Amino acid sequence: CTKCFPAVSISTKNYQRILEHNACHILFDKSFLPSDQPCGLCLRPFPMCKLTFLKSSGTAAARQIDWDNSSCLNPVKFQMAAAMKSSEKSPCTNYAFLCPLQCGLLVWTYTLEAHFRSSTHGLKSLANLPVYYKMAEMEFERMQVIWNNRHNQPVPRTMKNLKGKVARALAISDAHRSIMALR
Repeated sequence: CTKCFPAVSISTKNYQRILEHNACHILFDKSFLPSDQPCGLCLRPFPMCKLTFLKSSGTAAARQIDWDNSSCLNPVKFQMAAAMKSSEKSPCTNYAFLCPLQCGLLVWTYTLEAHFRSSTHGLKSLANLPVYYKMAEMEFERMQVIWNNRHNQPVPRTMKNLKGKVARALAISDAHRSIMALR
């Protein structure tokens, strides 16, 4: 992550970890203002980063982001249905969806309130709105733990043989090395 110091390594193969880590920045990093409505993938503020959906008649969980017409610098393909569900191992539910007030913009769940209060809608009070998204307390607590432990990198696992001992390097005789074929 380019925003973390010291740097935090995040696997680009696991989209849920990217969403989770960036969501932690949105929730807990004091350098990010909710009013900036940062993108959940690249952390750039709106309108520098704008996402659009592909034209689809499917459910919200099946929608896909149209990367050709989006300005996100971190185009990570992810499954919306999986991002919508919180679990013990993957608590984050920060995902993009169409604004329920029909302004046509994609908003992230963790910045929805800021979007409602922004110049797009300019709402001073959200009391008259139905609850579109409310983070569960358990999700918030788990995200806090992830944020607090972000610099604790896991120790790589070693290869072990069946007896539980560390595997030794395979010994290859000089006669069987590939260098012999090049002579």
